[in-house]
Amino acid sequence: MVAPTLVTHGTTEQKSRFLRPLFTGEEIWCQLFSEPGAGSDVAGLACRAEKDGDEWLLNGQKVWTTLAHESAFGLILARTNPEVPKHRGITAFLVDMRAPGVEVRPLFQATGEAEFNECFFVDARVPDSQRLAVSARAGESRSRR
Repeated sequence: MVAPTLVTHGTTEQKSRFLRPLFTGEEIWCQLFSEPGAGSDVAGLACRAEKDGDEWLLNGQKVWTTLAHESAFGLILARTNPEVPKHRGITAFLVDMRAPGVEVRPLFQATGEAEFNECFFVDARVPDSQRLAVSARAGESRSRR
């Protein structure tokens, strides 16, 4: 989902930086959506991002993240405005999985393998340039375009 999301919502700079290594497999990506207590109910997410100058501070936890331990980057959803209805106020970021404040822990399965992970974000800094901007038209149905 990351490549189509970048193609649709990424800036020219984001596309230039991230698409080729994503397509070639030079950089592995993960999706950071599910959370403890919310599961796949994205509207119930608790992970927060607060603006701090030209950066965002990420704090929270994601779970059942496939291959996070092998990923260079992740597409993360975080609550940026808790004052609006829960289906709004959510922003997508492109996060460096090796940045300070990002911790990836394996979730071991009965087989002993650990392809899933839980990820913790404690004051992890994400540049504003790695925030995905969704255009006003992005929410419109295709039939209206």
